[in-house]
Amino acid sequence: MKKLFILMLALGAMACENDGNDNTIKVESTVVNFDDFVGDIEYIYGYENDAIKCEYFYNEEYGYWGGFAQSRIFDTNVANGVYENQFAAYNSKAASGNTFLLYYYDSYNEPCDILFKQDSGTISLTSVKLNLTTYTYASITDEDINTFARAFGDEDYLKVIFTPYSNADTPVGESVECYVVDYRNGKRTVADNWQKFELNLPASDRIRVTIETSDVGDWGANTPLYICMDDLTYNVI
Repeated sequence: MKKLFILMLALGAMACENDGNDNTIKVESTVVNFDDFVGDIEYIYGYENDAIKCEYFYNEEYGYWGGFAQSRIFDTNVANGVYENQFAAYNSKAASGNTFLLYYYDSYNEPCDILFKQDSGTISLTSVKLNLTTYTYASITDEDINTFARAFGDEDYLKVIFTPYSNADTPVGESVECYVVDYRNGKRTVADNWQKFELNLPASDRIRVTIETSDVGDWGANTPLYICMDDLTYNVI
């Protein structure tokens, strides 16, 4: 008989299960809502707590960045869907708390991963809530005058891909694809709110996040490759 003990924590819950063979498997499930934001600024590059680190890069010479950032900017006005407002989620609030994790995917630079710290145990990413940025939402719904992006039509899509790695070069298991915009086969699915995606990835040292769009030109993706994340859930075994 399985016994399940649940203790609610500030960032999640812990559960302890018996596998039926007198071997206790201890699983800690933690939900990170990125709400440990310090100061009055609206966004900050990167994120780190005791268990995970979300990487980023910043080019001071050109003011160019990529990877992860914490943000508390929300904007549902499509008219504000421009590059200058790139840190805004297309919503009026976070999935929980007041802050979310923003990810900008740049395939031309070294990847920025979600790293699991070695002293945290064996970690498996189980689920996440995703939402579009105002900038990306405007680009897929209207002609974006600031980029080469076009409004989405039949068979277009935007997907976020989560791939577990044992190190920077070795994938572990299969990737999970999350279609945040899906116009294939007559669908009109748009993650314009916080949509939960089950991941259940195998244990790994890091997670690499990539974003793919069907709107691609001679120089690569035309759609702004941003995604908002919240309530990132992982298990420590």
